[in-house]
Amino acid sequence: MRTFNKVKLFGSGTDGATGGKTNEAALIRNGTGSATFTLQCLNPEGGIEYIGPLNIPANTSVIWPTMIYGFTASSANVSVYELF
Repeated sequence: MRTFNKVKLFGSGTDGATGGKTNEAALIRNGTGSATFTLQCLNPEGGIEYIGPLNIPANTSVIWPTMIYGFTASSANVSVYELF
């Protein structure tokens, strides 16, 4: 089982966020209502790849096990945390 030593708020709401390039995963939490989100990841050449849109049910948390660079969400109730 993988444990993470540090958690940092990456962003919340529908706005995209730009985080550090050293996170190992992301914790995505949807407070209320169904939401979709799109993750931005960096490819080996440094370009941005988009993953999504992905659905997350209400009152659910998901760990995305790759480094993310940013995100957009369809609901203001979404919070994303970097895991190190």
